[in-house]
Amino acid sequence: MDWLSEEEECVLVNAREMSPLWSVLADWTGSEDEELWLASAPVFAEIIRRWDEAGYVQVYEGDEWPAHEGGERVTGGALEVLLRRQSTWAYREGPPVIGLLAVEGSSELSSPP
Repeated sequence: MDWLSEEEECVLVNAREMSPLWSVLADWTGSEDEELWLASAPVFAEIIRRWDEAGYVQVYEGDEWPAHEGGERVTGGALEVLLRRQSTWAYREGPPVIGLLAVEGSSELSSPP
């Protein structure tokens, strides 16, 4: 999908997999080094923020994966705060799970604009 940046394509793939946000950074860097992840977080936070507003993805916070099942959607100012927080991007095995979900509007991303 040459109309999407490599970072955007990474977000889309992870959203389709209902991934936790830390997984986006792990996939992008190919590393388990969370310090390396944090260097990339602002780029991905901006994509997720824009795509949430455009109706391509949604972010959920819940007690277990997948976060959208039984969790609550995070939007607006709360999403902005969540995406800026370093702990949002940290690997964790327990709650809270902060997950990404591709929604119906994301199908627009599958073909050139």
